[in-house]
Amino acid sequence: MAATTTAMGPAMSDGEGWYDPTKIWTTLLTNRGYFAGLLVLNHSLRKHRSRYRLKVMVTRDVERDEDFMRAFAAAGIPTIVIDKIEPAPRDGKVYKGTWEKLAPWGFTEYERVVLLDSDQIILQNIDDMMTMDIPEGWIVSTHACTCNPRKLPHYSKDWIPENCAYTAANQETGEPAPIVEGSSPENHHLLNSGTVALRPSREQADALMRALDEHPGVPYMRFSDQDLLAAVYRGRWRPLPYAYNALKPMRACHARLWRDEDVKILHYILDKPWQSRAFDQADPVQAMHRLWWDEFAEVEREWREDAADDPEKARLWEDVVKPVVAQE
Repeated sequence: MAATTTAMGPAMSDGEGWYDPTKIWTTLLTNRGYFAGLLVLNHSLRKHRSRYRLKVMVTRDVERDEDFMRAFAAAGIPTIVIDKIEPAPRDGKVYKGTWEKLAPWGFTEYERVVLLDSDQIILQNIDDMMTMDIPEGWIVSTHACTCNPRKLPHYSKDWIPENCAYTAANQETGEPAPIVEGSSPENHHLLNSGTVALRPSREQADALMRALDEHPGVPYMRFSDQDLLAAVYRGRWRPLPYAYNALKPMRACHARLWRDEDVKILHYILDKPWQSRAFDQADPVQAMHRLWWDEFAEVEREWREDAADDPEKARLWEDVVKPVVAQE
């Protein structure tokens, strides 16, 4: 789980010293397709005056993409180059997944790391995640929504609203349902790894890698990293209110719980807003894409203002950013 930090590009306009260096936000990028999402995530963290810097984990394949790495530098986003993480072969077969999302447990140079997904947008300051209590050997996350409103056939048959932890949450306050071993529905033990706060340690990192190689459920884990985390941290993870990882379909399937003004982190699971500029404003879920596009417009305006005096930044916009963002 080796990692190399590369502080690329100029300091943010806030000044490098403005950030607390002991804690970071991080997200994983394995290809160019999510770069627009990363730019919006970074912009929205800065917009809400986070005291902590976002550093993006990139794979060795991304590191070899020279223009992509130049684009991170142009955006002022430091990179952490991580090695490939995958389970030991079972019967000659390797089970693929986003296992690289487990790398932050080994980032022991930081007191705390908060793992975010690059298809999220920050709508309020979330710096409290850097100071909230995390017992030794625990993590903090949010429940998985197991309603399966799209009736996707590859999801488990017990993914129905009656078993969803958000159905059991306090519908007035948003407080999550407590997880009680032996009495909570099995789905209440599942988490969504789009938002995870942790205290890195070599002991926990090693335990995760052992579980990756040895846990009998790994070949059957549909959601790879988050299923492994739910298994390893069963009974040792504290659920946060949905507002810290508001999965966009919940605006419809958990309408009683959802309040726009409470959402801190909006998570664009399933179809991504940057894939199309056309969306149904009347649809309660699709309408949330407007927030992303408004934020992206601010990103584009700032980038183009800088690019007016920087031909290389202008080129990177055309060659790296624009191709992965719908133009109509």
